[in-house]
Amino acid sequence: MNTYSKFYFRPGRGEQVQTTIRPEPTGAAAICGRVLGGGGRPLPGAMALLQRPREEGVPETVASCVTDDDGQFLFGPLEPEQLYLVKIFHNNTKLRELEVSTE
Repeated sequence: MNTYSKFYFRPGRGEQVQTTIRPEPTGAAAICGRVLGGGGRPLPGAMALLQRPREEGVPETVASCVTDDDGQFLFGPLEPEQLYLVKIFHNNTKLRELEVSTE
């Protein structure tokens, strides 16, 4: 499964809802995270950048996304053994920089 899925449901009185999700194993790496603002509340609308460091010193941006209503972001699939850098921005302010290795 290469896409993110989200669904809502509203059970009726006394109803039992059952679901099964079977993602296919791929061996691919991914990073998912959650951006929290003041008071630990989710921060929707923050910009997340996925970058690869380069020898020239300027990282290469390989993907970007905006956090969802729950402050979550996801990048993948990632190349094994590659060093990545995640940068989070909100209202033109850099909130956090995180270096990630898929080793």
